[in-house]
Amino acid sequence: MPQRMPTVLLVAASPVDQDRLRLSNEVKQIKQALERSRNRENWTIETNEAVTVDDLRRALLDFRPAVVHFSGHGGGIGGLAFEDDKGETHAAQTEPLTKLVHHFKDSLKCVVLNACYSEVQATEIRQQIDYVVGMSRGIDDESATKFAVAFYDAVFAETTFRQAFDLACTAIDLNNLPDHDVPVFLTGPNLGGDTLLYTALIPQFEDLLLAYINAPYDQRYKFTTKGDAIREKMGRFYGEQLHTIVDKVTVVSTRQIDDEHWRIRSAVLVKGEKASGDHYLCVRDRSIQIEWEASVGYWSMPPKTYLALGTSEPIIARVRASLGTSYYGEFSDKRRQFQSVDLRTRDNRTLHGYVRRPSPEGKQLIELLSDGNRHDITVTIGNVCDETDHPFIHSVLSTSWLLPEENSA
Repeated sequence: MPQRMPTVLLVAASPVDQDRLRLSNEVKQIKQALERSRNRENWTIETNEAVTVDDLRRALLDFRPAVVHFSGHGGGIGGLAFEDDKGETHAAQTEPLTKLVHHFKDSLKCVVLNACYSEVQATEIRQQIDYVVGMSRGIDDESATKFAVAFYDAVFAETTFRQAFDLACTAIDLNNLPDHDVPVFLTGPNLGGDTLLYTALIPQFEDLLLAYINAPYDQRYKFTTKGDAIREKMGRFYGEQLHTIVDKVTVVSTRQIDDEHWRIRSAVLVKGEKASGDHYLCVRDRSIQIEWEASVGYWSMPPKTYLALGTSEPIIARVRASLGTSYYGEFSDKRRQFQSVDLRTRDNRTLHGYVRRPSPEGKQLIELLSDGNRHDITVTIGNVCDETDHPFIHSVLSTSWLLPEENSA
């Protein structure tokens, strides 16, 4: 049986009771993108306009596409606007849409939701599909079309979906159109579950991180916000660690913390092997620098030293925290007074911390961590018993690994 060519399924809906969109123009231009491509014999396009949810289900069965592209209206938690039998709005909710694509996850590699506020659906669909594109807010009609055409120009040129996303956002930017920062690129759990918000700074982020990582440890201070003032501290931190040269750095997720600071997750390529890591960057006066303490998860006393010796005074600790259920030693019979908090260091050492429930820091941590996820936080801790891996949490300094003075610098 001949191998099926990968198919892009274009589905569009513009219900008569919604503002009309020029979706046929978007579909036409995507088809032209394939006609222009040198690889036009390697792909097929199937289209379904004025689509209902039943049309979508049947098309998925008939064509088993590698890519599904939806163009139309989105309403965030209100769902995506498909059409009903009368051509009016049928709001398809996130949960059933996610269940639908789940049945086709073996062949479906990428879903593009070119609709306003569709990040809501994209966030759930990425639990089933490796690559998903959504929109974080409303997007201009012309910008949405420009994004779609540029995305498929790249896909048909055999780039990765991530490269196609970057080029599509850049196309909006190059044409002086609004909303280049609206598209969001998400990967599924098998690929790290990352979220990438486009910024024109990504090439500069990648260049800076490549130069910083490849710099000898005793020269890295030059790339940091504190420069020579932190040189001695960095020397003690790195000690006699062996230095490894990397071949390539690729930003895989971005999160803007405030007007000047970004948390960047990057993939690094070392002799054909991939690894990943997080860095905090400061963008100020057209200069990009590393926030070093936050990037390395710096403690005011090295975690290994603290675990061995303990401390009589609280120390600063940057940890990934989540609510815990274990109560040991001094805290084993004090569940009502204390909340257990699992604390993980950057090098994956695990401590079981405790915070007083009725205290301000206790209430703050419980509220922050109640979503069930791990959060990067900066706290002060100290041991109140012989077991140093069961520290007491004295205070919460920051809900990231940046300290307040760095946020306001």
